Amino acid sequence: MDKDRISTSYIGVLDGVRAFSVFIVAFFHFWQQSWYNKVIYYSWFDKIGMKEINLEWLWRTGYVFVDMLILLSGFLLFLPHARHMVEGRKLDSTVTFYRKRIARIVPSYYLSVLFLLFFSVIPKQQFSSIEHLKKDLFAQLTFTQMFDPMTKNTMFNGVLWTVAVEVSFYIIFPLVAYFFKKKPVITYICMTLTSFVYIQQRVLKAKDLGFMINQMPTFLGVFANGMMGALIFVHIANRYKREKYLSAMFTLVSILSLYMIRLILKESLLRAQSNQVWQVEYRYILSLVFLMFIISLSLSAKWLRFIFSNRFVRYLATISYNFYIWHQIIAVKFKFGMGKNNQIRIPHWEGDRSPNFTGDKAWQIKYTLIILFASIIVATILTYFFERPMANLILGKKKSKKVKEQLIEEYVVDRENLTDNAI
Repeated sequence: MDKDRISTSYIGVLDGVRAFSVFIVAFFHFWQQSWYNKVIYYSWFDKIGMKEINLEWLWRTGYVFVDMLILLSGFLLFLPHARHMVEGRKLDSTVTFYRKRIARIVPSYYLSVLFLLFFSVIPKQQFSSIEHLKKDLFAQLTFTQMFDPMTKNTMFNGVLWTVAVEVSFYIIFPLVAYFFKKKPVITYICMTLTSFVYIQQRVLKAKDLGFMINQMPTFLGVFANGMMGALIFVHIANRYKREKYLSAMFTLVSILSLYMIRLILKESLLRAQSNQVWQVEYRYILSLVFLMFIISLSLSAKWLRFIFSNRFVRYLATISYNFYIWHQIIAVKFKFGMGKNNQIRIPHWEGDRSPNFTGDKAWQIKYTLIILFASIIVATILTYFFERPMANLILGKKKSKKVKEQLIEEYVVDRENLTDNAI
């Protein structure tokens, strides 16, 4: 195999992008509960003209990295089709596509919903009526919680709305991919135009903006960017090989992209009059910058690719779906209490005002570390002892193959294919 060849089968850095994006979203949720913001300062910073390292802007805007995950989903869902168009590779059937989506998404998702139903919602009677419970449960189990404000603001697991958005796109993806292969530019324009019109005519005029900004049509432009990005990447990979000057150029583009992301979030989003209006109006533009980053990163120098594609990062990417599902549940339950009377609080605190209100730094640090590692432990156990066995059972595989895994397109398949979804 030509070591300078740019692979279109396994793009290792995208596992890292997925892992970092999921953890940034999680730290936004952790920050909501702890209010902890560590400002890093050392005396030697002064010698190099640096004041401090303050990542509060990143924690406070972390929710927009859901858009990065949506972009990755569009990119990697369409990548096999892009390889088919450019390289003539074989495609899975539509039935196989849906079977793999079910194997990847449903078991861990249902486990979360049913666990909360029997160990939280029913025992603590969090529902106002039986009808309320039935409606919310039905919506969660059918991935239709985004159809109604009540079920979107669920008593179950609030982060699962992102999975519902993904599932909505999965339903139409084979048809969208068919037209995208036939007429890429026209289909791309139709998708982005549909998203733009929906945002202008439905979302920005809605009374309940918070409910409307994350409806699936608002993400169509992001999905379209991901799909077009996959096609562009495959063309580049088939035309060029990895060489010093090309890698150096794309490394600079990657670094510039990161700076642009920081600038957009810190100087624009945080200063916006309405974060929700900004989020939906700039979603398409921000996804273009995200796309510039993931393509340039995939073509960058080896040292930069290693940061996003090493063994530890791949492990984080492997557990990231379950980490995403459970991190907020763990954060809320540990803070506000577990047990019959919510008397078990981790770390323990007493009184009516939680420690983040009183500025208890020691509690904030301890709490953040505990919920982080608890989420990682739970995600690891569920990934290796539930998610993977269930997926292999659904796919009819007796043993999991030892293959490289890309955690955003297919689940457990041969070495040339990618794995998993974005959320």
